[in-house]
Order: sequence, then C-alpha cells, then structure tokens
Amino acid sequence: MQKPKLIYYNDSRHYLMYRYDPPMSLHQLQQPVDEILGTGVDLISYGLASGHTFLHDSKIGLKWGEKSKEHNSGVMWWRAAENLLCALKAGYDPLKVVVDRAHEKGVRVMASLRINEGSPPTGQNLYMVGKLKYEKPEVMIGEANTDNSGAAGAYDFARPEVRQERLAVIEEVCDRYEADGLEIDDYVRVFFKRDEVETNTSLLTDFVREVRELLDRIGKKRDQQLYLAARVHPVEAANLDIGMDVRTWLAEKLVNLVIPSSGGAESSFVDSNPMAQWLIESAHAAGAWVYMPTSKVPYDDRHHVQTVEMIRAAAATHHNIGADGLYMADLSWPHTEREYQILREMGDPDIYARKKKHYTLGPKAPEKTPHQLQRYLPVTLEQGLAVRMPLFIGDALDRALADGELERVTLGFRVVQTCPEDRLRFRFNGQDLSVAEAQVRTYYGGIVSYGASRGGLPERINTHYWFHFDLPLSLPREGENEVEVTMEKHFTALTASRVLQSVELHISYKRPPVPVGGQM
Repeated sequence: MQKPKLIYYNDSRHYLMYRYDPPMSLHQLQQPVDEILGTGVDLISYGLASGHTFLHDSKIGLKWGEKSKEHNSGVMWWRAAENLLCALKAGYDPLKVVVDRAHEKGVRVMASLRINEGSPPTGQNLYMVGKLKYEKPEVMIGEANTDNSGAAGAYDFARPEVRQERLAVIEEVCDRYEADGLEIDDYVRVFFKRDEVETNTSLLTDFVREVRELLDRIGKKRDQQLYLAARVHPVEAANLDIGMDVRTWLAEKLVNLVIPSSGGAESSFVDSNPMAQWLIESAHAAGAWVYMPTSKVPYDDRHHVQTVEMIRAAAATHHNIGADGLYMADLSWPHTEREYQILREMGDPDIYARKKKHYTLGPKAPEKTPHQLQRYLPVTLEQGLAVRMPLFIGDALDRALADGELERVTLGFRVVQTCPEDRLRFRFNGQDLSVAEAQVRTYYGGIVSYGASRGGLPERINTHYWFHFDLPLSLPREGENEVEVTMEKHFTALTASRVLQSVELHISYKRPPVPVGGQM
C-alpha cells in the first residue's frame, strides 16, 4: 500500500454535479481527476453523495432524487438528479468515470461514505433518505437526542440489517466500481440510542472488523491492499461517547488512515495550534497514518478565506508534531492559480518550509459541547489579571536563523473596544514587548465571512486596535511559545469590555527580489 502524499476530498456534489446544467459531457464528469493532475494530490477521497442515496448506478441503494416527485429543494439538487439520469442514458456511470480516469492517470480513489445520515422519510426533502428507511422505518434510532439533532432519523447500528446494508454499499463501490478503498465519514456522529452506546461499542468495532475483512477479500482478488480510512474526533473521549473505540481500531490494524475532525463549525475555524497528539501516537504505534484536515474559515475581517500563508502555518504545525500529511477539501472552485499553488505546495513540506507563514489562534466554538477542542479566544481582559496562552510554531527557526534566511517575525494582537487611556502590557516567552515601538492601528470595525457567521460567530468585529511587534529573531522558538496580555489600567469611564479577540504571528524568510516591469 502506497503512502499518500496529499489527499483531496471531492464530495461529488458541490464541485461537480451541482454546478453544471444537464447534460454533462464525459469531459466534465472527469473533472474531479483532471483538475488535480500535476499537483501534489495522489489520493482522491470521492464522496458518495448522501451516503444513502447515490450519484452512481447503485444496485443497493437509491439514486439521488429517485424518490423526489417534485424537486423542491432548489435548482442545484435538481441538477444533480438530472445530470445522473442523463449520464446513465448516455452510457456514463459518474463513479466509474472518476475511478477509471484516476487509474488511467495513476491516481488512486477511495470512496467516502457518510456512514450515517439523519434525514427521515417523512419530510419534504427526500434526496438523502436511503432505501432501507422506506422499507423498514424501524431501523432508525427514532428518539430525540439533545446532543445530536440528527439522531432520530439516523440508522441504529445495533440492528443487523443496518450493518448488512452498509456492508453491501461498501462492497459495491470497492468491488464493482474498483475503488482503491473506503473512507468512513462519521458525519452526524451517532450510531446507537443514547443509553445503549456503552453496551454496543464492541458491536461497532465488530462492524469495522467486517469492513476490513471485506476490503481484504476484494483486494486479494485484485492483488491490492485497499485503504480503510476513518474520520474521527480529535478528542478521544468524544469518539468513545458515541461508540467509536478508535484505539482498538488502530491496535488491531483495522484502519490504515485516520483523519481527525470534530465536525461542524468548530472544525471549520482556522487554528494553527496542534491537536490530537494521542491519535498520532496511537496510529504510528500501529503502523497507521494520520492526515490532518486544513480548516477553511478565518475569524477575520481582513481575510474571508484562509490564505496560503495560513495553510502553510497549519501544515508546518501538523508536520512538526508527526502527522503524515494533509487532507484537503473545499478549496474555492473552479480552481485558480491560488488553489493550484496550494495543491502543489502541500504535497511536500520541503516546498513550503521556508516560505511566508501566518499562524493564527482560532475562536472557541459558539455552541458548547461536551468535548470541545482547547481554544483560548476570545477572552475578556480584566484589570491586573494576566491572560496567557500557547502559540505553536512549526518552523525550524534555529536552522533558518543559522542559515541567515530568517528575515522577520511579527506578533500581532487584536483588542476590541480598548482605547489609548487603557494601559496594556504584552509579553512573549516571558519578555516584555514595547508598545511604544509597536505598530498600532485602529479600525472602526469589520465584517467577517459568511462562513464564520454561519458557524455562529458574530458577523461584526467591533471597533478595535491591532498591536504588531517585530520580535527579536532569537526570541520565538520552534514548538510551543507563550503569549501574555495584561490590562494594567482600565479606563473606567469607557464601560465596554476589552476583549482580546485575535493573536497571530507572521514569519518571513529572505527571498530573491521579484522582478517588475523590465527588470530581470
């Protein structure tokens, strides 16, 4: 089994079947492969639509839109259904087109299956409701779950017919369609009734064993070892809380790849601090690989999508703590020079090792959940109380400094609703930073991206000051650093809370001058 350099996820809908008016040509159906050729991507994770209705000629489940007498969910959903029908009439099965094209071009494809889905067969939107729910509605969990709004309409994996149907779907795409493996996308993150999770955890592990055995049988016929990947929560207790015993999956060598993702808004927010060290250690002890996702939503009024510098910083952190590579998704589409630069660079950490980076600390998730990632911002500043937090740097700064290539390191703090009458103290790795020598700028306010506001964050960042400090090049260090902010004096006539909203660090390296005009 070849270790991937870079994995790219295409969900088959948002960046393909939703976007084209029917009928689609063969050339258009091949785009999930053709658009990544020449980049660092050597493994495509290809989404199987809802995971319960499909954009291929499934003999196990329903086709996308098959039960929708009226297309009442918008033109993009109709497009996908009509594009599938037109393609099949023309003799093109979209999934087979992608797999065949990938193999022709020397790229591998693993099918990404939403292992569960919460849509019941009683609503207006029937695009995502699987065949088994119509035939046996009793297979759904059928009870409210305060932790998960999609639980009631989801499959109950305690039922053998559910596990059998999922195995049949996997066999179809990996055997009949010759996919190079399977990714289990935990998606709605529920498998059992809430009070039956602990009892049935071993049952879910047995199911993963069955998937592994199935893939091994299929692979043996093709003289190939098939991938089994799993998206898992970066907090171990969160997996156990729904019945996913990830350590056992790894220890028994059931899965080859794990992708830590908390799901929802939290995993969308850009944060370059490390996570899931336990998962990296457990995976490597078992000979498995960890591929880190790159988030897409900065909580920032200056950048509505993450920049290549932000992606480099997150990638450097992941590489530094031992991750095997990146799992990328949701880049702007159709791809432009920016996306191709990212996909080229992220295939090898040596490419971006000494290029500009923008490290950022992400915001806390607005919705409280039992197993949230450790995030530190925003935080209200109180007079006389120091606020401290780690900031991880993945760059090998000492070596770059010794080589004479490290040019500048700038640390930035955004404080909302402060004013010149306040007195703030900033420290980095225990050293005071001079506010008098900082670059200080104030802004009336800023509007954040749709993605950030959709994730539950306030859409406006109120009036704020940015404080940027040029650090001595020997002060920042590879690995964990500490930032500290203290409001030493609070101008009480201004009653608004002073909020530390953002912390960032920019690293620049010496580069040859870029020619302009007639320069060479």
